[in-house]
Amino acid sequence: MDQFYKRSDRDSYHSWCKSCKHESGKSWHSRNKERHAELTSRWYEQNKDQHLENSKNWYEQNKHRKLQTTNAREERLRNATPTWVSNAELQEFYAEARRLTELTGIAFEVDHIIPVTNKKVSGLNVPQNLQVIPAYENRRKANKLVGLD
Repeated sequence: MDQFYKRSDRDSYHSWCKSCKHESGKSWHSRNKERHAELTSRWYEQNKDQHLENSKNWYEQNKHRKLQTTNAREERLRNATPTWVSNAELQEFYAEARRLTELTGIAFEVDHIIPVTNKKVSGLNVPQNLQVIPAYENRRKANKLVGLD
C-alpha cells in the first residue's frame, strides 16, 4: 500500500496512486498557473509561522542538501563569469542590494536578467546582466526569462 497516500480523515487510503496523483497535480498546475499562485500566496499569508517552522525543521534535517545546492550555484556562477569581469564590479550590485534593504526595510537581491541556467538560454554573470530588485520579485521570477518562459 506504499504506492497510495494514507487519508488523514480516516483509516484508509486514497483511490489514486501516488504517481497518478502527482501527474494529475502537474497537469492542473500547468492549466491553472495564476490560480495556483493565488492559492499558494493566500496559504502562505495565513500560515507564515507554520511555514517558517517547517522551513527551519527541513533545514536542520537537510543541511547537507542545502550545502550541496549552495555549492552547485556558486560553481554555476563561477562558470558563467568571464575572466575579464572584475569581482569588484559584481560586488557593487550586492552592496547596493544591502544598502537598499537597510534603507527601506524591504529585502533586495541581485537578479540575473537573463538567468545563468535556463532551458532556452543561459546568461552570463556580468554587470550588464545584473539588476537589484526586491527579493519577492526575484523569488517570483525564479529561474525564468521574463517574457519567454
